[in-house]
Amino acid sequence: MTENPDADAPPDAHPEANHPPAAANWNTGGIQVVGSTVHGPVAGGQGSTVHIGPGAAPPLPPGPESLRAAAESLRAALSRLRAEHPGAVPEADAADADAALADILTETSLAEPREGPLRRRVSTVLDALRTVALLAAAVTGLESAFAALFGQT
Repeated sequence: MTENPDADAPPDAHPEANHPPAAANWNTGGIQVVGSTVHGPVAGGQGSTVHIGPGAAPPLPPGPESLRAAAESLRAALSRLRAEHPGAVPEADAADADAALADILTETSLAEPREGPLRRRVSTVLDALRTVALLAAAVTGLESAFAALFGQT
């Protein structure tokens, strides 16, 4: 067995080896199929791609999971705030928000959550808690999750 001295050479070490002889009648611009028929897209060579159809499928619409998670997070934060700092949220506002968050959790557990009831409950929470600085991030999270699911609140 004889060894090839160029076996360890990088592929572009002899670029002339990658081109057909000057007098050759070779197809160098694409794919040539001889003795066969191709039905469908074909691509060949480094970096070749085939695209079929109008493009990638659009992403699936967001589900209610993120809205549910945001409601759970805000409900827990509200509960902690009420326990650690009584009076930080007016009792009527806290009660309204807590009831609305419970309704959001119930609605998002349905197979097809309804936009109308969710919109009303999210609006109630926003009205009750928007000015509570310690809950600002959680309130914004709830608002963003609803907007991602249904559009603006």
